[in-house]
Amino acid sequence: MTNFTAKIHRFFYPVLFGGTLLFITSSCSGLQQATTESPLLVKNDIRINGRPTLSDDDYDIMRQRPNKGLGNVRMFLSLYGLGSKIGDNATGNWLKRIGEPPAFFDRVAFEATAAQLQQHYFNLGYYLVEDTAFAEQNGKKVVAHYQINTGPQYNISAYNLRSTSRFIDSALAHYPKELELGDALNAQRIEDEQLALTNFLKDHGYFTAQLGWVYFEIDTTGGPNASEITGVVDPFIFGGLDERQRISKITVRPTYSFQEANTVNDSTRTVHGIDVLQNDRLFRPGFLDEQIYLERGAFYDQNLLRTTYKNLSSLGVFQTVEVNVQPKDNALHATLNLVPLPKRSVSANLEGLGNSGSLGVGGSFNWDNRNLFKGGETLRLSLGGALTEQRNSSSTSWLIDARELNAGVSLHLPKLLLPKTLTPPQAKFWRPKTKLGTQVAYQYRAQEFNRFNFSTNLEYSWTRQGAKHVFNPAQLSFVSINFANDTALAPFLFVGFQNIIFATTAYQYTKSWSNDKTRYFLNASAKSGGHLARLSGLNEWNGNPIAQFAKTGLDFRVYRSLVRKRQLASRTFLGVTQSWNSPSGFVPFEQSFFMGGANDLRGWTAYHFGPGATSEDLLQSSGFFSAAPIKLVQSFEYRFTIQRAIKGAVFLDAGNMWLFNKTYTGTFTSAQEAAIEAGTFGWDSFYKQLGINTGYGLRYDLEFFIIRADLGLKIHHPGAVDRSNWVITAPQLRDFNLALGIGYPF
Repeated sequence: MTNFTAKIHRFFYPVLFGGTLLFITSSCSGLQQATTESPLLVKNDIRINGRPTLSDDDYDIMRQRPNKGLGNVRMFLSLYGLGSKIGDNATGNWLKRIGEPPAFFDRVAFEATAAQLQQHYFNLGYYLVEDTAFAEQNGKKVVAHYQINTGPQYNISAYNLRSTSRFIDSALAHYPKELELGDALNAQRIEDEQLALTNFLKDHGYFTAQLGWVYFEIDTTGGPNASEITGVVDPFIFGGLDERQRISKITVRPTYSFQEANTVNDSTRTVHGIDVLQNDRLFRPGFLDEQIYLERGAFYDQNLLRTTYKNLSSLGVFQTVEVNVQPKDNALHATLNLVPLPKRSVSANLEGLGNSGSLGVGGSFNWDNRNLFKGGETLRLSLGGALTEQRNSSSTSWLIDARELNAGVSLHLPKLLLPKTLTPPQAKFWRPKTKLGTQVAYQYRAQEFNRFNFSTNLEYSWTRQGAKHVFNPAQLSFVSINFANDTALAPFLFVGFQNIIFATTAYQYTKSWSNDKTRYFLNASAKSGGHLARLSGLNEWNGNPIAQFAKTGLDFRVYRSLVRKRQLASRTFLGVTQSWNSPSGFVPFEQSFFMGGANDLRGWTAYHFGPGATSEDLLQSSGFFSAAPIKLVQSFEYRFTIQRAIKGAVFLDAGNMWLFNKTYTGTFTSAQEAAIEAGTFGWDSFYKQLGINTGYGLRYDLEFFIIRADLGLKIHHPGAVDRSNWVITAPQLRDFNLALGIGYPF
């Protein structure tokens, strides 16, 4: 306790000084900058049918917005006023830049906003909308009131499509309508349908189709529940063609240059009729044929054209991709000009690190050899490292030095490296990739351990129907570790963290999707190792055991947008690992789970919570490093914007991890035996052992990454000693935890 407090002063004094400055600058309301003739707008009161609005769109319409603040304290307005008083110098300009100028009430903007708000609801299908707007002034303050009476919303009772062309009329029979019966006559939805209809035509051979071809006739004479809409496609309105067109010629220039003359020394026609023209045969024509989804003689398809562009751009071998389609000789000619990247390049990057309770900096140096075998392959040699400060509650130092060095070689191929008989023909549309790699890494953690890891890997990845699939048929790794401290008090580390060999097969599925204002994310993974070795009777190699295990994890997240740029976010994670042929019965540490840190239970430091009701005294022990094979976490966050790049969040985390209820072999101390018993999963006890914390977070958005600080407070500690498990009733300093991180926790 004393040591922790002694080390926190380096952060406490700057925070105290900054907090005092902010308090002084924000202690006034900012009204001294306003007058009765130029009052300050303090609130926009928007009421829809008598109730406060729940729509962000309504607030976005506001041409004037009040200065941000809490109650009567407008901190950023005060900062701006202070900067104005200091004058036009470095300090004054900086204060004005981070502050907000006063939002003086503007009657012209007020009246324009009222009219625009009424028009907005008319566009939503409320054709009988009425608005009342008035401004209420009290001294130097003004509250703007906007009251909207929407009336009934007009809905679609019938939706028909027709065309002035018999060719297009027959095609429309196959159009999947996005407007459905019962939908509101929403102007934005109707515009989206107009664009979707136009794209449908362009995807089915109508090269000259444009938005002007499509218009809608709306009949509302039947009332709100009997409104009819008719979509009309008229290709002759702008003199367009009502017949589908084919691509008669496809030309690809993979060595194109905008600066130099493009001489042609090599010309080849591929199996799909693509003419490849290049200075020298730097790219295999067959490779380009696989990456281009157009086919000579096929009908024009804008979607395939767009997908081809995205695919070529993502290969990492072309600097610029230009796709042109021009009518010529009563047909279409497609030309693809591809400017290649340099054959070899060197890159270096520096990045902030924040995970597992650590904060630090990392970097890497990469040498790339592109198009190695003339098929878009990339050979990469890499050298990297990281320096992080890892907080450990058991150390006499608040920050513990951690260093890592790594080197690797990898080969990336833009296809699935499989026999053709095992590759489906449609796989070329899945943006397939194969990666072969080998990496060595050395990790050093002061006062804890140093660790060497060698791994080699074969990875396939592809994207289909919006979901990403990653399959590792073979991954071999060897882990060697040396401990710095006595590990007698860390049973879950001592028996699970060891020299070991992993021969693994893994699969991962990732998908995100949206529904109205809610976004979803799902990641499911499964991993298995050592089973082929077990079948062959090989349980170890060179004295090192071969791990036999199965591991699975499910990560599901929901993001719900709220009014005024706020968001509710939740995350549910469940993971389970089972191992076989373990001498002690414990799961290897590398395949176990941990708790705590910046992206987990933020009231605890990483690796220092659980399993189950493990004693908090043991959690604080020297050398303790907690891990277990069963993990459950549920997190909630309410996110909001404080000022521009400054974000805030209130969070609640709950979860724990457990050991399997089985016999573990070995020589254990009484403390170890008690820890194993306390960490065992039980259906009648696990819910009583959930660790719960709450807290407040600040995030600073630098655009390219986000710096995050979350202050967590324990609410329920299942391993509390000599006090209530509900530690929130009498919190101590050790019940607070500052978690620093990069990016959002989930």
